[in-house]
Amino acid sequence: MKKHKKEKKGYLEFIMIILVSGLMGGVGTVIIGEHGGDVEKLGSILETFIGKGAFWFIVLMSILGSIANTYMVLTVRKKFREWDGEDDETAEQIEGYNNRCQGIISCCSTMVMVLSGVNIVYGLHRSESKASLAVIPTLFVGYCLWSAFSEHILVEQTKKMNPEKKGNALSLHFNRDWDKSCDEQEKARMYEAAYVVYRKSNWLYAGIYIVLLMCSVAVDIGVLPFLMLGIIWTYQIVLYICNYEKRR
Repeated sequence: MKKHKKEKKGYLEFIMIILVSGLMGGVGTVIIGEHGGDVEKLGSILETFIGKGAFWFIVLMSILGSIANTYMVLTVRKKFREWDGEDDETAEQIEGYNNRCQGIISCCSTMVMVLSGVNIVYGLHRSESKASLAVIPTLFVGYCLWSAFSEHILVEQTKKMNPEKKGNALSLHFNRDWDKSCDEQEKARMYEAAYVVYRKSNWLYAGIYIVLLMCSVAVDIGVLPFLMLGIIWTYQIVLYICNYEKRR
């Protein structure tokens, strides 16, 4: 009986989600459709603001990010020097801080990369001045190189604390070599985290699809946003299924 009740509850929840999503999507589409001119004007303002702001943000990130990278590298190295080599609790804290630093560097590098693309598009097709097109690639390459080198130093510090760890952070095979050197507990944490990312990403992609669908009613956004979303979403699902079956 309990099993049947859970199944019925699941069906009802699914129906409710579909109805609520359809209602919200329909209402949103009507509202956006009625204010198409305002939406298009807002989009134009945001595009100009982000396009012009991307240049200065990249400049700021390249300077402050490089300083932050240097600070994090020096801090991790200092913590490692102060570690007595035996205190496991301190080692955990150092590794946790090290991992957070690597995450911050990766996130900032991704933001700079995306905004560099925004700046290039804006500079080529929206702006009369092409001066930023000569500056941005230099800043982007310089910042990304220093970020990669910073992550390499942080990974090497982790390897000093854990001699069993293998892999060169600057190598194309780093993730493969690093995963092989992890113990079962670490692999379980990574796989669990990856599954959470997979589930949460599906909700994000669904939300992006709904927003694109509503915006397409008021503004001609073209087919490329839908195509790119479809490629990324499908790639993630296929990759997850294939790897899941491989591990049976």
